Amino acid sequence: MPKISRYFIKSGMLYLFFGVLVYSLNEFPGLNFKVPLLPVYWHMIAIGWITQIIMGVSLWMFPKGKISISKNGSILSWISYVSLNLGLVFRFSSEPFLHVDREMVKIPFLLSIFLQVLGILCFILEIWPRLTPMNRKLS
Repeated sequence: MPKISRYFIKSGMLYLFFGVLVYSLNEFPGLNFKVPLLPVYWHMIAIGWITQIIMGVSLWMFPKGKISISKNGSILSWISYVSLNLGLVFRFSSEPFLHVDREMVKIPFLLSIFLQVLGILCFILEIWPRLTPMNRKLS
């Protein structure tokens, strides 16, 4: 398994754990948070967990074809990993506060969107050349 796949999958598992923790804290009776945590939970689960697991497994399992990729992963896959996770961190630190002070968190929130889109775009550019038809021999 390539190193980049391990990073994607391990990060996905961490987001699953912390997403469930955030949801549990949000639903715990007696705890009253001043900021909405449900959007953070959904991003942790949807982008942090599910998307990263899919990305990690697909980078591992999709055939490389004629492309020679090191065991560590390509530059595009690492850019995808770093920008997606950095975008998620900016998202978690800004989105709950959009309702409190929109001007203060507008730049980190927009940066999170840009980084997440960049991460997905780099992943698509990495995986697209691998989507080729199989050469089948007719008997």
